[in-house]
Amino acid sequence: MYSTRQINLSYKDDFRIACKINNLNYADLLQYFIDHVSFYVFIGGNMAAAYLQATMVCIDMMDTIGRRVEEVKDKKIQQISLKYVKMLTKLIHHTNNKEGTAKSKTILKDWSDEMLPLTGYFQEIKLLNDGKLRLSFDFNLLCSMNGISIENQLQYFIDNISLARSRANNLFQLEQADPCNAVLLSLVSSGEGIKDKVLPKQAIYRKYGLRLLKLDKKQKEESNLENRILNYSAFYLDWYHALNKEK
Repeated sequence: MYSTRQINLSYKDDFRIACKINNLNYADLLQYFIDHVSFYVFIGGNMAAAYLQATMVCIDMMDTIGRRVEEVKDKKIQQISLKYVKMLTKLIHHTNNKEGTAKSKTILKDWSDEMLPLTGYFQEIKLLNDGKLRLSFDFNLLCSMNGISIENQLQYFIDNISLARSRANNLFQLEQADPCNAVLLSLVSSGEGIKDKVLPKQAIYRKYGLRLLKLDKKQKEESNLENRILNYSAFYLDWYHALNKEK
């Protein structure tokens, strides 16, 4: 029986705005991120875009704070881990994407069953006033290996969500979104976390959708990235307030 731990996350305005405008629950977005972190991707395996993006969030955080992969000191865990890493590594070179994805999940399930009793991994965490999150073995494993706490990894993801920055960066040409915002866009496009199939307050969405297109045209005359971000931030904040105001 594994214990449940409570953590307290801080939701910055950009995160609140992104969730509100996309009609997402905070916990649903966080759970989607957790569910798509993949150790197989971390060691070079190829999976669907959502797994690549979510795993890249973990790699980016590790690079940002300058942490290195932590050495496993427990001999039993070392032996178990080495066995399964070898199995996963073989998949990278000898299977196609679809087959590798399926087989990697089976191997990681076996690894989880064998290793969890030897670790202090939490399988569930409580969010203050925001429900619960299930923690996958992959997510626990990468946090542990990277020397990053679960709370700090989730906070990093939250802090780097920004519709304004993403829009400003991709205004002139469509570039690859930064991993955090790419995870958000992946969830929105999949429709998995949308609270309602049809977005509420359609009049507001039509109004601000048209305004956004006009703002895009105007911002193409603004060469300074930071100014563009500020202008989009003001726009999305206004949209957010409009959604909150109308019952």
